Amino acid sequence: MENIPSLQESLTGNDPITHFFYEYEGPRSVEQTLLIENAIVLWHEAVYSNNTHDNAYIWEHAKSLVYAPQPTPSHSWVEWLRQQITLGSEVPPMWDSRKAFPYKGLFISAIYLHEARRLCGQGESDRAWHIVAMAYYHLGLSTPHSTIQNTAKAAQLMHAARTEKLRGMVVGTLDAIEKNGAEDSIEGAKNRVVEILRKVAAKNPEVASWLAEFDAMVSDKVKGRTAAKHKNDVFDRIRNLLDKWALPSGPYPEISKAFSAFSKRTRKLEGNNHVPRAETTEGIELDDSDFYLRLVHYLGDEFRLTVKVSRSEAP
Repeated sequence: MENIPSLQESLTGNDPITHFFYEYEGPRSVEQTLLIENAIVLWHEAVYSNNTHDNAYIWEHAKSLVYAPQPTPSHSWVEWLRQQITLGSEVPPMWDSRKAFPYKGLFISAIYLHEARRLCGQGESDRAWHIVAMAYYHLGLSTPHSTIQNTAKAAQLMHAARTEKLRGMVVGTLDAIEKNGAEDSIEGAKNRVVEILRKVAAKNPEVASWLAEFDAMVSDKVKGRTAAKHKNDVFDRIRNLLDKWALPSGPYPEISKAFSAFSKRTRKLEGNNHVPRAETTEGIELDDSDFYLRLVHYLGDEFRLTVKVSRSEAP
């Protein structure tokens, strides 16, 4: 008998937790303010589901930009900001400027949502329509997966074979770091893993041989350089790999799970899965500890039906 995947297994990392439906009882028009309100919920939900970077501060930073317009040589203020963000000229102040900012869609979406709400508040609904559309468009661009990533499974299988021993060492090291309580962030845990592996390899010939074996299987074409004068060493390459492996959407769930233990937001829920998350500056409570999917149906006359699919539900 063919195995039928559960609902949870049929979802991808691209799927948001909450889905809004507006025409439950047939076609009807939808107010811009409702679309904006729901997009704001989706924006904060996308931020909270990212265990690698805490991007919540972008919301208030985007608001400060929208409400402090400056003269531009061509476009409107928000479109000028979008262009600057797209080109990499405008980056949130808390981001390390030495690295490319990967959340441009999230940043632009926040700016356009603030602008859309400002326009509706001033009765400029005609202009607000395309602003709302652009906000949703760029929010969609900020999802964690891309088409290329979703079609790279063959390459992942080959990669899994050559990283098996390394992955075992990483998981074991993360377990030791967690027990010692030496790190309180995912970025810190990545750096500590590499630091420990470097020290262990210097003293343990067997570990050193495993790392050399892994290094030998990496093509010279992809080893890259950390600076103009020297190539990455094997530990530099491991540190780069950890950026991908630590993501919730990473290729190895056991490593993603191990890294999630260092997320401050994840740890808050470990003691009690029913503790609601702190409210955002928009008064939005984001608590998905009991469910992995939420369907919100608008019935008209301000009534809505919310269906939550429980994490404990049997497949």
